[in-house]
Amino acid sequence: MRFYGVLDLAFAALYAYFGFGLTPGRSVAFNAALATVIVLMVGAGVGLVLRAKWGRVLGIVASVLLLAFAAVTVVLLVASSAYLKGVYGALGQGIAVVSLLIAALVIEGFALLPLFQLRFLLKKARP
Repeated sequence: MRFYGVLDLAFAALYAYFGFGLTPGRSVAFNAALATVIVLMVGAGVGLVLRAKWGRVLGIVASVLLLAFAAVTVVLLVASSAYLKGVYGALGQGIAVVSLLIAALVIEGFALLPLFQLRFLLKKARP
């Protein structure tokens, strides 16, 4: 459990650095969702490192929210890719490929950790 707690803390710091430092978003909704995910991951990380009972529950909640965040982001990136390809022709096709590559990176960076963490935390709950 401590392993996932440390990963939660590290990824929360990484998400905060990328989301608010390197590539700050202009959307208030996106920034609010990212801040919520980061706060929940920090709480889950601390709870899992301390092996608190609430840490497991908070870890599950944070993982589900992060998966939903990743899913919405991927859907929006794929939709914008289709729009760019349809509207802007050859230039849009190139930009659409870049948008799809970013969607793949979002899956790798935002969805893999919560998938493995959910698998671990939900397996721990079974007798």
